[in-house]
Amino acid sequence: MDASLVFQIVNTIVLPAWIILIFFPKKSWRNPVIYSFAALMAILYAFYVITGLGDMDMESFSKLEGIKAMFSSDVAVLTGWIHYLVFDLLVGNWVLNNSQKHSINHYVIIPCLILCFMFGPVGYLLYSVIKLAKSKTIKD
Repeated sequence: MDASLVFQIVNTIVLPAWIILIFFPKKSWRNPVIYSFAALMAILYAFYVITGLGDMDMESFSKLEGIKAMFSSDVAVLTGWIHYLVFDLLVGNWVLNNSQKHSINHYVIIPCLILCFMFGPVGYLLYSVIKLAKSKTIKD
């Protein structure tokens, strides 16, 4: 299957998962559904990693030039993109679960989730700041 088509498919597949995180945060079925989305995309990721292993030079991981060379094909970029999508989704789900554990208002978490979706670590960072601020408020 063409890498551009798979790219469109994975981008479309991941959207409902983020909608679930934002609009259905307390549903009992949320975690299993999110983990299923992540697992399906992880299987696709594993397929591309395994089929591309022959082209992979492990020394490339130690140099910026090597990483750039590894991501010179559409399939390699797609594989990396799927990697981002899966991990960002899992981090977003963790943020939501952790925020519920610490009784942080969901409306405060929505920007964190959107940032996790768009800019991964920035959403996690914002959540960390919010959680720290909440813990300081509780202790004072």
